[in-house]
Amino acid sequence: MNTYLLVALCLAGAELLRRIYLALTVAFTGPLSKIPGPFWNKLSPLPWAIQNLTGNAMNIAPKYFEKYGEVIRVGPRDIMIAEKSGVQKILIDEDFIKAPIYQSIRMHPGVTSLITERDRAVYRQKRRLISPGFSISYLNGLEPLMKECLDVFERCLNAEVKKGGGYAVIDMNQMLGNLTSDVMSATSFGGSFGLVESNDKRLRNLVLDRLKRAALDAQFPFINYLPFVPPSQGDEFNSIIDNIVAKRKDSGKKKKDLLQIFVDVNDANPETFSHLHLREEMSLFMIAGSDTTSTTATFTLVLLLNNQDKLKKLVEEIDTSFPSKDDPITFARTQELPYLNAVINESMRVMPIVALGLARYAEEDTIISGYEIPKGTIVAPAIGQLMKDPRIWPDPERFVPQRWLEGYKGTKADTKAFHPFSSGSRNCPGQQFALRELRIILVTLFLRYELSLISGQSHEMRLHSVPWFTQGFYNVGVKRR
Repeated sequence: MNTYLLVALCLAGAELLRRIYLALTVAFTGPLSKIPGPFWNKLSPLPWAIQNLTGNAMNIAPKYFEKYGEVIRVGPRDIMIAEKSGVQKILIDEDFIKAPIYQSIRMHPGVTSLITERDRAVYRQKRRLISPGFSISYLNGLEPLMKECLDVFERCLNAEVKKGGGYAVIDMNQMLGNLTSDVMSATSFGGSFGLVESNDKRLRNLVLDRLKRAALDAQFPFINYLPFVPPSQGDEFNSIIDNIVAKRKDSGKKKKDLLQIFVDVNDANPETFSHLHLREEMSLFMIAGSDTTSTTATFTLVLLLNNQDKLKKLVEEIDTSFPSKDDPITFARTQELPYLNAVINESMRVMPIVALGLARYAEEDTIISGYEIPKGTIVAPAIGQLMKDPRIWPDPERFVPQRWLEGYKGTKADTKAFHPFSSGSRNCPGQQFALRELRIILVTLFLRYELSLISGQSHEMRLHSVPWFTQGFYNVGVKRR
């Protein structure tokens, strides 16, 4: 027995030494060894994985860039790049494929063939599938559905204000999240969830839990294979989606929305686009189609309420374009408001949804931002950091909408350094929908209501796919104008 134990210990020791040697080799030899970054991150992916898992990576990354420069190494094979030409090359010029992390898989550089052509084929299929749902004519047809959701939103705000004797303190983070979820479900899945009226936090909590679990799966993909760990997407979340699909199929009625597109493709090609694929796509849209827009709307309110001169200027523009508080608020009438569009752009720059990088995969050896990047490296364009580069954006932390109009300190906004929806072929397909929704929400709020800052609130945030306030709410004072 002692002999067997000794052999086992020797083998374990040898394996430990092998792993240490491999870690040291990867960390301190080869092209990536020339890229600066935290010492322990070069040796192991664990330090950065923990930051991502806790949601604190968005807070620590700017400190890394300040200390190490615009190209940093955050893991043995993970690079973040905030240099303009490097971001341009990855997202647009060479259109790098998405990293395996999006499939919750960490692959060794030696097996890139498993993800390249398949990734491209699947991605092209999905883009073709959903593209009809984001055409201009289709989006314009959604306006009445969106307006119905906003009417409910206004009724609920009015009721709260009346109940408070003409003034109410509203958790706008929650309220706007409910609104965008209702808009998404009404326009894409055949009917509003009715969250604005019910204020049911169950679905919102399910979405937040899903985002946190996605962060865990991305950093530790093996966890999905452990028998005692529940599935990434819980039964309750799946049941909501399955019920929506079943109701549509049982009704026999076809509607012109994304759900119908998914159902039709599933019916026509059940093997290549199975019910599981349908569920996956709907899950993605439930999350990406609501939380991103509501968070951007909330951030815009935060920035305006903390910059009263900018808020005053926006309200003046809205009042000029809508002389009566009862004027209909439409896509067409909100689209051409220059200061409103500047406010939205500046909000997405100062407080971006994509606060970190967009993980991409180097399929071949290449040169990015002056560094040799070997095949198999995860390269993440740090969009949020680029949009605060002081060489491009004077006073980058300041909220200055005029950058997008006449310019600021002799510098106009650089659209080539502005990627709030990503860029290139893998940009967000729903960006035009989101911008229409943002405009109509903001005009509704500032035309019909007087909003005020509630002091003493925390602005501390964490990131799991989208940023969120650690205090769990953001209160705003509301009264009717």
